[in-house]
Parts: sequence; structure tokens; C-alpha cells
Amino acid sequence: MNYHYKAKAVGGATSSGVLEAESPTAARKLLRDKGLFALSLEQRSSGAVERPAAGAVPGWNSRVTKHDLLMLTSQLVIMTRSGVELAEAFKTAKTQCTKPALRDSLDQIYNDLADGVSISAAIRRQSRIFGEVYAAGIAAGEASGQVTAVLARMGEMLRKEIRLRSAVRAALAYPAALLTISLVVITALISFVLPRFAGIFHDMGVPMPASTQVLLNLASSIQNHGWIWGIGGAAATFGAVRLRSTEAFCRYRDRVALSLFLVRDVVRSLLVGRTFRLLGVMLQSGVPLPEALQLSRSAVQNRCYRDLFATLHSEVLNGRGLGQSLSQTAFIPADAAHMAGTGERTGKLGPVLEMVGEFYEDDGERRLQELMKLLEPAIVVIMGIIVGIIVASVMLPMLDVSSVSSS
Repeated sequence: MNYHYKAKAVGGATSSGVLEAESPTAARKLLRDKGLFALSLEQRSSGAVERPAAGAVPGWNSRVTKHDLLMLTSQLVIMTRSGVELAEAFKTAKTQCTKPALRDSLDQIYNDLADGVSISAAIRRQSRIFGEVYAAGIAAGEASGQVTAVLARMGEMLRKEIRLRSAVRAALAYPAALLTISLVVITALISFVLPRFAGIFHDMGVPMPASTQVLLNLASSIQNHGWIWGIGGAAATFGAVRLRSTEAFCRYRDRVALSLFLVRDVVRSLLVGRTFRLLGVMLQSGVPLPEALQLSRSAVQNRCYRDLFATLHSEVLNGRGLGQSLSQTAFIPADAAHMAGTGERTGKLGPVLEMVGEFYEDDGERRLQELMKLLEPAIVVIMGIIVGIIVASVMLPMLDVSSVSSS
């Protein structure tokens, strides 16, 4: 039988091809003899031409999301608690999976387990799907014989992360929609409404106020030199994208987010909540503190927090604790640093960090909702003023026409 494979060499290079073997196990052995690790292995009949599945769109609906991982983890927890062997649980989950990338990953995990590979090694080989935090948690759970408990804890962590993301998106959705609609209305007024009145005012010889003239000049420029505006907008967009990718800008942006008035309290609470909860979950899953700090550093995007966790990692390796470094960090709330120090002294750092993280996540969500309640009327007022200026720029010349006609 022929098998189409995708494999990775020891050096990291990925290759694919077709080989002939009696069984999938024999095919994987042939790849291992060549120094290759099979990423996927599919049986192909001789002379068959590989075609996409009917109705399938390449790349469509194939990205593995947090929700997919949550559903998978919940299935694994239920099956293992019911007495199903872990390898069989992965096989069953694979048959119910609809995402090609996740299904291939589960198939590879099942094959690895069938070949005698440990669950931690099998999951770590698929860390591009599950993430380093998930893999480290499973490894710690396997070492302590509590894989099911760790899976349940990972599922709860994913559930809370999804809930927080949904809450943030819901809070930002209305202001974003309001701002977009307002910009569309203003653009339409300047581009289409004002130019129609310009001809009328010109024919009547009515002198126009400065604000009206400025808006008319802007509308005329957009209509007559739209290609210049388009090139300028494209150049500005390209420059902004390039600027966002620079390390200096990212660091500046992250510092501003943690210190800007009104925004800083929201950002600090959300970041403290996420990082503390993640660190607490890993510690309770059996991940050593130095490794947990490294994983937390890789999981957070804010550069200031990355630097903090690098410092904490160095402090722990040198035999010092977390409390002092946290208390000396300006963007860590004093209460959070004090609680972390207390948990460290009492030997309950994991549960305390998770509890503090949940508190600050809820606090950050509440602060975000309050900020959005302030932002919504502010957007309405600002856009109302802009629309009012545009309307006044149209009405003032019309009032002059009426006064001239009456005289």
C-alpha cells in the first residue's frame, strides 16, 4: 500500500512524499529509519490522484480555535472520567472532529500512543496546535498521575479565557460600530451633500463663511484628486503596519497602555488577571515554578510583562522569591503583589495566584464596561459636534440668501 506522508527531520526541515509499506506502523518505521518524524500519514491507493474533498474549500474553517480546544478537552475529561483509556479517548475524539488540522493532530497523537510514546511527548509534538502551556500541564499531570485532573483544569482555564475574550469584544463592538457609522455619514456629507450646495451658492453669488469654504475645498479635493488621497491613504496604512512591527514601537505602545489615563486601570487589571491565573493553573497542575514563569512570559504579548517575567525567572533561579520583585513593579497592583507574597510564604502560591487572577480578570472586565459607558456618549457628542459644524456650514449661506431675498 502507498502512504502519503508529511514528516519533519531532526534539524526541523519539513518534507512530504509517498512511500510503500505494509501498514501505517511499518510506514512510520521506515520514516524513522530515514531520520524523519511523521507529522501525518494517509493511505493512498496506487495510481490515485489526490483531490480535495467534495465541497471543501482549502483553508476554509480549518484554523484551530480556543473553542475547538475547549470542546476537545471537555470530551477527553468526560471519557477518561468514565473509564475510557486515554488513547481510545483520542481516537474517539478524532472521529467526531470536523477541523482537518485538529483531526490530523489527534490521529498522530493516537498513533504515537499506540506506539508506546508517552502522552506528554505526544502532546508536545503537537504543541503548534495545543500550545506550550497545554503541553507542559499535561507533562506535569502525567508525572503526578493526575492527567484527568490537569485536563479538567486546562478546560476550565480555556473556558474562562473564552468568556473574557467574548466580554471584551462585546464591550468594544457598539463603540466601534457607532464610530464607523459616524465616519461614513460624515464622509457622505462632505463628499456628496456639500458639493451640491456649492453650485447653488456660487450661482447666487452668496459669500460663504470660512468653515463652509474649507469644507467645500476639502470635498473638491477629494473629488478631483481622489487618486492622490488614495495613494496617501495606502502609504499611511503601509507605514502604520510597518511601524507596528518594529520592536521600539511595540515597547512604546505597551508602556503607554499601562500608563495612559483611563485605559491603564483596565489594561493592568486584565493583564494581571490573565498572567496570575495562568501561572496559578500551571503551578497547581504540577509545572515547576521556573518553567511556569517562562511559559507565562511566552503567553503574554505585552513587552513590559515579558520583561517582568524574565526578571522573576532570574530571581527564582537565584533563590529569591516573587513577592519583592512584584511589589517593586509599578504596573502591578500593590494588593496583587502582597497576596502573591503571602501565598509564597504559606506554600499555597498556586491557589492564591489563581484566585487573585480571577478577581482581577473580573475587575478588568467591570472597568472595561464602565469605560465603554463613558466612551459611547463621548463618541456621540464628538460626532454630533462635527455633523453640527457641517450642517451649520450649509445653513449659514442659506440664511444669507434668505436675508438678501427679503431685503
